[in-house]
This record gives sequence, structure tokens and C-alpha cells, in this order.
Amino acid sequence: MIKTLIKTLTVLAASALTVSAAVVTVLPGDPSWANPAGENGGGGSSAITGTAPRSGNGSVELFGDRTRFVGLGNFYSSASNLGLLSSVTGFTFDWMVAPGSAGSGPGAAASYSPALRLHIWDGAQRSELIWENAYNGNTAAVQGTWYTSGSSDNFWRFQTGLGDSLIYDRSIGDWSALGYSPNAYIAGISVGVGSSAGAGYHAFADNVTLAFGGNSTTYNFEVAAASVPDGGATLGLLAGVLAGLGLLRRRVRS
Repeated sequence: MIKTLIKTLTVLAASALTVSAAVVTVLPGDPSWANPAGENGGGGSSAITGTAPRSGNGSVELFGDRTRFVGLGNFYSSASNLGLLSSVTGFTFDWMVAPGSAGSGPGAAASYSPALRLHIWDGAQRSELIWENAYNGNTAAVQGTWYTSGSSDNFWRFQTGLGDSLIYDRSIGDWSALGYSPNAYIAGISVGVGSSAGAGYHAFADNVTLAFGGNSTTYNFEVAAASVPDGGATLGLLAGVLAGLGLLRRRVRS
């Protein structure tokens, strides 16, 4: 019994270390995330606010027609390389259509979701793999309710100079195998609003998660740092686990 408990606590300690490395808190002004002026159109804008907190005290608030909240790289530069497309095993986020949003995009305003974009270079060709709710069951979203996209969901592709792929039922893995060379790589990621949402559109996004192989990183948007420093809660849990291990071992010896 004691050996089983020690083994379980050891596993929990290892898991705690993994979780600590997997979550990055993004605050307003973080240089790795921005809302470039050139990525807004039709009155669109995006920023980290406390209007609709998701996992903490903030989220990304999205307004209007066509906007991008861009992270981790410069997707217009072929020198920006975050990793191979073929190594991506998951790309998800949390999203919510704001109460009273009056978008004019495809379908009813209530079902028009924010977009999650993986920005890619393959040789000299730049493209985007884009997640939208309309191509993943097309279930009308309830305004004011948070949803989470799935790691095997469908994405459609836009290629610079070539336009829409007109294919809406492929996962990232499918696209990697069927639409790109083995050298295709990720130049950046973004959340935002499509160019047909309309000026009255209003939504939120949080917890953008990008996974390469078994390594997953979640970007949690907050308006201010938590009272416990990032990783502090996990370190506290780990300390408690290690203390428990020490106590059990002392009992075993006695």
C-alpha cells in the first residue's frame, strides 16, 4: 500500500512539473503578442481586456470586421520559423460570441465564431490554415457561452495569391500530408475575426494551445499578473507532494 502511494505521488510530482512548463501567461504589452494596425479593417480591433475573463482575469476581446491578434512570430517573414507543420499535433482555443453581437457573417450572427489561424511558409508560398465554427458541425453558438475547439477539428486554407482552398473538411494533419511539402513550417499564430463579420461583431478568445509532438503550450491572456507568480501554485503542489513522499518514507523506515 505504501509503495503504491509513493509511486502515485511521484507521478503527480512529474505531472506538476509538466503543467508548469505548459502554460504561458500573456499580459497587455507582451512583445510576443500584438494587434498590428495593418491587420485591422472595417473598424476591427483586438486587445487583452477583463471584460469576459476565462481562465483568470482576462481574455482577448475582438471587435468589428477583420482583425488579428498575432502571436509568436512575424508571419509575413519567411525567417520566422516556430517549427515544422508536420510536427504540429494540436492547435486549439477557447472562444465566445459576446451577448448582443450583431455580426453579418455566414449564417446567423450568433453562430459566427472567431477564427484561429496557423500561418505557414512552404518555400516561397505563404498560407493560413483557418479554424471556424461553421466548418465544424455548424452548431449555432449561444451568445455569452464559452466553447473549446478540438485538436482534430477541420481547417480550411487560404494561400496568398491563390485564395481559398474551397476544402473545409481537413484536419491539420490531413493538410500536412496532402497539401504541403515536408519542409513547410509555422511562422506565427493568431486569433481574430474574418473579413465578412461586420462592424457590429463582438467576441472573445483565450487559452490558445499549440502542440508540437508531446510538447504543448497554452497561452492564457490576462490583464494583470495573478497574486501567485506564474508556476507558484504548481511549485506549491510539488512541494506538498515531495513533503508527502518524505513523510511516507519516514513511516516506512520506522
